Amino acid sequence: MTVEDKQAEATAPQTHPVVLPRISTDPLDMLVDRMRPALARAVEALQVAAALEADGVTDRIARVEYGFPDVFALAAEVFRRLGPPADDPPAPVATGHGRRQTIRLLLHGPLYALPSAVFPAVLAVLGQRHAVLVLTVAGVAGWAYAGTVAFAAYKLLGANRPHRAARLLRFSVLAAPLLGALAGAGIGRWGLVLLAAGQLSYQLAGTVLMFYRRELWQAIVMAPAVVAGVAYLLDERARDAALIAAGAGVLVAFAAALRCTVGKGAAGERPARLPRRALGGVTAYGLLSALLLLHAALPYLSDRLDIAVAVAPLILSMGFVEWRAERFRAQAVGLTRRSRRPADFEIGLARAIGLEILLCLAVPAVLGVALVAVLRTTDPAVMVMVAAHVLLAGAYYVAFLLAGFERFGRLCASLIAALAVHLGAVALLGRAVTPLIDTVLFAGSVLGLLALFLLGLAPSVRQVRHYR
Repeated sequence: MTVEDKQAEATAPQTHPVVLPRISTDPLDMLVDRMRPALARAVEALQVAAALEADGVTDRIARVEYGFPDVFALAAEVFRRLGPPADDPPAPVATGHGRRQTIRLLLHGPLYALPSAVFPAVLAVLGQRHAVLVLTVAGVAGWAYAGTVAFAAYKLLGANRPHRAARLLRFSVLAAPLLGALAGAGIGRWGLVLLAAGQLSYQLAGTVLMFYRRELWQAIVMAPAVVAGVAYLLDERARDAALIAAGAGVLVAFAAALRCTVGKGAAGERPARLPRRALGGVTAYGLLSALLLLHAALPYLSDRLDIAVAVAPLILSMGFVEWRAERFRAQAVGLTRRSRRPADFEIGLARAIGLEILLCLAVPAVLGVALVAVLRTTDPAVMVMVAAHVLLAGAYYVAFLLAGFERFGRLCASLIAALAVHLGAVALLGRAVTPLIDTVLFAGSVLGLLALFLLGLAPSVRQVRHYR
């Protein structure tokens, strides 16, 4: 080496070894990196499978490009390579329930029960036996009819068919008096026909007003009837005023419901196919639910009203039960964001459902204690009947969740089983059945119903894919 070479080496810039990042040529690693932002908080492989399918990955692509038999096998490996969920704090979950929305839902149960304030005056005019029969038949039919119509209307609204939903509701309301009159005509005289027509008309009108969030209208138009009904209990001379106020309230609610269906959507909407199987399930569920409630109270309507009225805490708390059920999805979505593993999600979900059931039991329990205090009774049959309807509130909370997953077959089968247990036990015991034994049997059947509902809910509710 010459002197010039040494000088050139001394003046040359220093060099340092550069370590290049390792670039993976595995297409699966590239897929994982591409999907990571969307799946940072995935807690099970089914979430990954849904995201891959939404991204256009088919079974053929999984086989040809990645060497897996189908998308689900590919999703399992992607989920494994993603590692644990990200530790960033969960985003706030919008519940969609402001104060007004909460009040609306809480009012649903009491609003349906408003006409009952006038029933004593109605029974005094039409006779207790026939009037109770008409109210029972119209109540069962109206429950199923209103539930089916509301389900179909919500399906149409969800399919962006507001005009068709409004038209369905309008024709259903117009048909309600006719259907009620037909039910009443098969039982007795014209007064019973009017009673059945009014009962069914009010149920459908209330359904439409609730559909369009006009509960305040419903409360205002029925307030005079409630006041007059209470006045009749204090002074029998107010009987005619109570009947007139009730009739006027039903007519105004009927007209208001029709008004709500006018001017909704465009007339040129394309037809939408309704799920007939689900509609049949909703109808059957409504009929069976009404039968479950009414068959227990029916034997006591003539001479043991203290037992029959035990259903009141449940009716008054149904709005609260509906409100808690409406909040469930937001709670479940929040759990998916906080859970690191599928087991964490399932445990958190079970705790949440258990807490909600306890809340749905607590409200009617408080109302039941108040009812017993008002009745000033220590009869154990009354207390057991109240307890049975408290349990039924918890069962209806789970039923709302099952209906959200459209598991109407499970709902109907469970209701049939509960009815069969109660009626079968009463038939086997025969004349030995006292009110206390009957109410205990009914409470036992309701407890079994709650267990059946929970068993039916378990397979669907813990699948994370429902909350994406």
